[in-house]
Amino acid sequence: MQTTKYLKLLLVLSLGSSVYAESIKVEEQIAITKPYTKKVKVGEKCYEQTIETVVNCRGNEETNTIGVDTIIGGVLGVAVGNQFGKGSGNDAAKVIGGLSGMAIANDARNNKQCKSYREVTKCDPVYEYQTQEVTVGYRNCANFNGQRVCKETKKPLDYLEVTQKIIVH
Repeated sequence: MQTTKYLKLLLVLSLGSSVYAESIKVEEQIAITKPYTKKVKVGEKCYEQTIETVVNCRGNEETNTIGVDTIIGGVLGVAVGNQFGKGSGNDAAKVIGGLSGMAIANDARNNKQCKSYREVTKCDPVYEYQTQEVTVGYRNCANFNGQRVCKETKKPLDYLEVTQKIIVH
């Protein structure tokens, strides 16, 4: 080691100034960390919920019969048909109006929308935020000529490259 220093000194003296690099062994590696928070699913919260749906009422017993609404539709249809034509044309208009009114009223009942309710179980995820320290790099330190030299890197180093410039006046 001493001979290397003398050779460097001799080189400096002959050239006037010099820059040289030297590898020194890292004495301490300190992990650089930062907090990292992530959302983690830890379970589920379940509950019962009533769902309302609209269904066609066709198929119910009360919609398969001729009800008051069908009779009212027929009467209104005859009244509207009476406004058209004269003589036998008027009679035909009353019959067509009555049948049309009954058909419209019956179809309206058969296409009536009913509400249906059912219970369902729904589950929502439950999350927690967890924080942990994550290593993001290393501070590599060594002593060089009585001074502490450190360099931060992503991975730990075994040696540091130190450059030194010597100027002779």
